[in-house]
Amino acid sequence: MHLSQLELLCEITRVKSFSKAAKLLHLSQPAVSGQMHSLEDFYGVQLFERSSSGVSLTKAGEVVHKYAKEILGLHEALEKEIDTLLEEKNKNLVIGASSTVGNYALPCSIWDYKERYPHVNMKLIVSNADTVLSMLRQDEIHLALLEEEALLGSGEHYSSQQISNDELLVIAPPKKPWIDKSTITLSELKKAPLIIREKGSGILKIFEKIINSLGLTMDELNIMTEMGSIDAIKSTVEAGMGISFCSRLAVRKEIRNGTIHPLVIEGKQVKINYLIICKDEKELNTAARRFIRSMVGPGKTAFC
Repeated sequence: MHLSQLELLCEITRVKSFSKAAKLLHLSQPAVSGQMHSLEDFYGVQLFERSSSGVSLTKAGEVVHKYAKEILGLHEALEKEIDTLLEEKNKNLVIGASSTVGNYALPCSIWDYKERYPHVNMKLIVSNADTVLSMLRQDEIHLALLEEEALLGSGEHYSSQQISNDELLVIAPPKKPWIDKSTITLSELKKAPLIIREKGSGILKIFEKIINSLGLTMDELNIMTEMGSIDAIKSTVEAGMGISFCSRLAVRKEIRNGTIHPLVIEGKQVKINYLIICKDEKELNTAARRFIRSMVGPGKTAFC
């Protein structure tokens, strides 16, 4: 049994819906259902009954809900009392994140964390993966949130945990020859004007790894320019000046609005894993440990 499962139970009870609770907590509905099944297995009882009007607690569920509220209240009081004893160094938290994570994934998580721990002085630094790793190495940040490929070839030892995953897309303007396609062939990829991220970018490392696995090198592609900003790349693609690549997370609004057309490389679905990373030998302060706990574990999600 985990505190996060008790928090889920209380939220489901409040809104009387698994799907509403999932949306409010930025979780998938299967994740919410899975955590409640685990809680039911732990106590050996059914907690919810479903009906046309939503979900309601069983008699056993009412008992668990009653104590869940008391346990969560006691835990909150415990943390507040601990906070009064903390030294200033335990109230500072500096996080480094890649452009995708920092600009499109973390804002909701940081907002939730600040609501829970308002005394923490948080700072988010967004840069490319190589720069963020360098800052972690120099103890300029407490934690790094990056694409998994950012660690490849670093030659150093870090502690990392996966917090979420995503998909790499090729993005194109919503016009011919792309608008009627859902995939792009290697031949088309070689010929199309391509805009890439700057060296040191985690997304570029992922793309290059995939291209190499398909028997190509970056030199064989029709690279027009490189840009250090995802927003600049999206604007260039929307203007019809070429194609590029990025995570689905970074272009979900543009896809929904129809200003960017998503493609996948033919026969190659590319998964992106996002990690939370710290130095092996570095002892984390209280604020950093709590942030990791808020991002990793049952019922947790990193992203908006």
